Amino acid sequence: MLLALAPSAFFGCGGGSVSVAPPSGGSGSNGGSGGSGGASSGNGPAVAVYLSTDDRSQLMAAQPVVNFGTAALAANPITVDETQTYQTVEGFGAAMTDSSAYLLHQVVPSSQLAAVMSNLFTRNGSGIGISFVRDPMGASDLSRTVYSFDDMPAGQTDPTLANFSIAHDQQDIIPLLLQARQLNPSLKIMSNPWSPPGWMKSNGSMLGGTLLSGMDTPLANYFVKYLQAYAAAGLPVDYVSLQNEPLYDTATNPNPYPGMYMDAATETTLLRDYVLPAFQSNGITTRVLVYDHNWDTLSYPQTVLADATVQSSPLVAGTAWHGYGGAPGAMGALHAAYPSLGDYETELSGGTWVADQMKTDFETITNSMRNWARSYVKWGLALDENMGPHSGGCGTCTPLVTVNSTSGAVTYDVEYYTLGHFSKFVLPGAQRIYSSNGVGIVDAAFLNPDGSKALVAYNDSNSSQTFQVNWGGQSFSYTLAPLAGATFTWSGTQTGSVNLPATTQIEASSCNDCGTMETESTSDTNGGYDLGYSSAGSSAVYKGIDFGTGVSQVTAEVASAGNGGTLEFHLDSATGPLIATVTVPVTGGWQTWKSVSANASGASGVHDLYVVFQGTAPIGNLNWFQFK
Repeated sequence: MLLALAPSAFFGCGGGSVSVAPPSGGSGSNGGSGGSGGASSGNGPAVAVYLSTDDRSQLMAAQPVVNFGTAALAANPITVDETQTYQTVEGFGAAMTDSSAYLLHQVVPSSQLAAVMSNLFTRNGSGIGISFVRDPMGASDLSRTVYSFDDMPAGQTDPTLANFSIAHDQQDIIPLLLQARQLNPSLKIMSNPWSPPGWMKSNGSMLGGTLLSGMDTPLANYFVKYLQAYAAAGLPVDYVSLQNEPLYDTATNPNPYPGMYMDAATETTLLRDYVLPAFQSNGITTRVLVYDHNWDTLSYPQTVLADATVQSSPLVAGTAWHGYGGAPGAMGALHAAYPSLGDYETELSGGTWVADQMKTDFETITNSMRNWARSYVKWGLALDENMGPHSGGCGTCTPLVTVNSTSGAVTYDVEYYTLGHFSKFVLPGAQRIYSSNGVGIVDAAFLNPDGSKALVAYNDSNSSQTFQVNWGGQSFSYTLAPLAGATFTWSGTQTGSVNLPATTQIEASSCNDCGTMETESTSDTNGGYDLGYSSAGSSAVYKGIDFGTGVSQVTAEVASAGNGGTLEFHLDSATGPLIATVTVPVTGGWQTWKSVSANASGASGVHDLYVVFQGTAPIGNLNWFQFK
C-alpha cells in the first residue's frame, strides 16, 4: 500500500468501509431508490442484469431479464463486437495479508468460515469468484508484526539462508490459500516482498533502506527458497515481483512499515544477473512482473523492459501496477511498446480518503480493463472494524469484508460488490472484446471461455442515462440511474456488425486502438474518460464510422494546459485523406474543456477514422467529437 499521497489525502470526505448486508443470493427487484430498468425487450437472446445503485439499496442484485431485439439504431449507442479481441483476463481479487489471514482463520468462527470462503472464492449463490490473490512475502503494511522468513538478531547475517522458514505462513495464510485454491482451482497467486530480511539492507532494518552491495545473490536465493517451500506446501506461485512499491521510502511514513527503495537500474541488474539465473538453475517456472508501483512513473518499467535479456526472457511476464498515482492509461501506453508482455493491476485499496468508493471502483476497474489489464487486485481481503490489526502502515484502508474483532461476524463491504460485478461474471481465461463508451456511460465487455458474454456498464454522470447496446444485428435499450452500475450477461453467437454513425457523439475513449496515448477520468459534463498524453503524431483509430452521404462539420471537446496544437481527422490510416482539422487551443487546464469546430469534407460511406494530434508536446486532451 503506497502512502506517498499528500497526508491530507487520508483525511478527506467519505465514510471509509461501507458495511452492507451479507450476500443474500444476488436477488433483487427492478426499481426502488435509484433503480434502473430495461427500456425495450425483443425475442432475441435473454440478457441477465445485475444492478448496484449509488444509495446501496441494490448491490449486485438480479433484475428482470431483458432480451435482444432488432430495433433500429437509437441514440447513445454502445457497440459490443466480439470479433475484436484484446487481452486475456486472468483474474480479479485482493491480498491475503497477515491481518486478513489472522482475522479469517482465527477470529471468524470455524462454523462460519466455510460460507465466507465460498462467498469469496466461488461463484455459487452470492459468491464473487475471486481468482487472483496477492500474497506478501513477509510483513506488509497490513501485518500484526514486522517479520521476514529469515530474521536474525541485530548484527548477525545469514547469507546461506540456513535459518529460512515459512513457519509464519503455515499458521494462517497457507491453510486459507489451500482452501481458496480448492474452492477455485483457477486461482492465481502473486507473491512479493515489502522488504527482504533487514540484515540484507543498508540500515539493518526492514523499514526503509536499500539493498546492500553483495546481497543480490542471497536475495535471489531467498526468492528460490520461498517458491520451493510454497510449492512443497501445495501452492505453486504463478508470479512474483522483486519489490513492492520500489520508489517509496516507507521509513519516512508517519506510520513506518516494511519497505525498500530500489531504482529501475538496480532492479534491472538484480533481475537480469541474479534472479533470472537463479530461477533457471533451480527449475523455477514462476514468472516475474517488473516494477509493482504506480501508473504515474511509466519510465520505470520502460527502463527495465528495455534490457534485451529481461525483455526476451520467458520468465518475465510483464509489469505490475498500482493505482495510487497516475491513470490506468499508462498500461495501454506500455502495451503499445511491449505488446507481447502483460500488464497486471496488483494493488489499489479503498479507503477513508475516497469520496465515493462505488464510483471510483467502477471507473477504475473499467478503465484498467480497457487498458490491457490482465488482473485487477484490491488491497486487504479482510480487516476488522478499526481497519486493522496492523503494525504501522495503513490505518485508513478498507477491505472487501470486515470481521468484527470481538464476535467474528462478517460484513460484506461495498468493494466486495463492485469487484464482484467483474469477478463473478468475467471468468479466468476470458478475453476483453471491443465495446464503445456512451455519453455518460463507461463500460468494458468480455467473451468468456464458455462463449457467454459479459458487459459491465456504469453511469458516470449525475443524471439518468438511456443507452442502446448493439451486438451484431441485435440490440436492447437500458436506463441506468445516476451513478448506478450493472453487469449484463448473455449467450449466443454474434451475427453481423454495426457501424457507428459519424453524427453520433463519439467518446474519445472508444478508440479501437488508442496507440501510445492514455485514457483518464474526466471532470467534463457526463464524466467518462478523455484521451490525452498526446505528442506530435499521436493517433487513435475508430473503426467502422459511417459518414452516410457526407458531412460538413466536426466539433470536438478539447482541453490543454500545455502548448495546444491541432487535431486532424484522416480516413483509413493516420496519413490517409484529411477530412478536417480542428485547432486545440490552450484552455488553461487539462480538465478545462472547450468545444471547437471546423469544416469537414471528403468523407462518405463507412471508413476507419484516425484522429491525429499535431504540435509540440504536451498538446492537449480530447473528450469527444461529432460530425454533422
